[in-house]
Amino acid sequence: MLDLMALKLREAGHTITTTRTGAEGLSVLHAERPDLVLLDVLLPDTTGLEFCETVRADTEIRDTLVVMVSASASQRDVGAGLAAGADDYVTKPFAPSKLVGRIAALLSTDR
Repeated sequence: MLDLMALKLREAGHTITTTRTGAEGLSVLHAERPDLVLLDVLLPDTTGLEFCETVRADTEIRDTLVVMVSASASQRDVGAGLAAGADDYVTKPFAPSKLVGRIAALLSTDR
């Protein structure tokens, strides 16, 4: 799934850096300062909720857009993702074009 999302976003003109763990993701966030982070709710070393809360608590990276991706589509799960600070929550399965469109909309919004 990670490789497919990266491919589709690259095809849409985005520069992509991928990581596989929350620790790697935080390191990249601090080093590269991307405009947006796309993350799964389930990570090998943490949860997407904890990752998002960590980002929002860090003054250096707190303004980074965060989109959570999950197979968990219940209102409770979506609400938990948004409460953790996610800017959007996309449920699997999804059409890659839908994800690309939602990311484009977020990036075009004045913050």
